[in-house]
Amino acid sequence: MLLPVAAILALHALGVNLSASVFTLSLVSSAILLEAHGDFESVASSLADSGKQAKAPAQMVGKSGVKHEFSLAVFSSPGSPEVVVDAELSVKDVDEMKVLKFYVKVFDVSPKKSILCVCPHLTERARSLAKEYGITVLESDVPRKLVEMAAKEISGTSGEG
Repeated sequence: MLLPVAAILALHALGVNLSASVFTLSLVSSAILLEAHGDFESVASSLADSGKQAKAPAQMVGKSGVKHEFSLAVFSSPGSPEVVVDAELSVKDVDEMKVLKFYVKVFDVSPKKSILCVCPHLTERARSLAKEYGITVLESDVPRKLVEMAAKEISGTSGEG
């Protein structure tokens, strides 16, 4: 959690009025997201150590020819994603547009399983949409916990095949 604290201290040192809370919260959530991506890298490394092909962040070209980026991907063979994971961090509940954005990427790369990690939570409409699209949703008020939850979910998936 040093990165978000460092961002706030840097802003304060530059004389930025931290009472502009929306701006500050946006920067802090961006810093937390960057930290979470680093944590997904450690999950990818751990999966690789156990013989899985994993990459974080992962870029893939979909059937449409568009390049998509995911926080983490596990491959059953090169270019064939078994699991894709993305994270959506927000200061308020995540809406259905974020689920749609994720679904479009998932649809284009056709993994066996898709996991959307959300902090803090999905709205009811977004949750319903994710369920309809077969997206596994992991929710937590603590972003770092999402990485651990995703690792457990992937381990359960990888154990099946």
